[in-house]
Amino acid sequence: MIGRRRLQLYGGLLVAIITLALAVDSAVRDGYLEVFGWVVASWGSYLVAHHGATGRFVDEPGTGDAPAVPQSLPRRAILVAAILGMVVAFPLGIFALANDSFGVLLTAATLFVGAYVAGHHLLTGQPL
Repeated sequence: MIGRRRLQLYGGLLVAIITLALAVDSAVRDGYLEVFGWVVASWGSYLVAHHGATGRFVDEPGTGDAPAVPQSLPRRAILVAAILGMVVAFPLGIFALANDSFGVLLTAATLFVGAYVAGHHLLTGQPL
């Protein structure tokens, strides 16, 4: 059985990824209000995922992340790969928009969010 906080973390990330892709897709086709709605849904879902990971929707003042670059070479290589994943997600998203492919756009959003979570975890020990 999955716990409530784990459900918030993974469910929030899943909804954030989908609504991020929908926001970008909507920016090409729709007006301001539709895009705004998807962006609000995406950030709201991220906050739910953050609550699932930390027990708080936002970090308390002064308790922000204390990034520490991993000392081992393999962990540093994974961190570099995570950063590259975030960078590659943007041209992949542009390619998706140019080719009207929501599936590729969803892949780009998944790559960006997944790489962010992996990099954040390597730097802070927390997924968000």
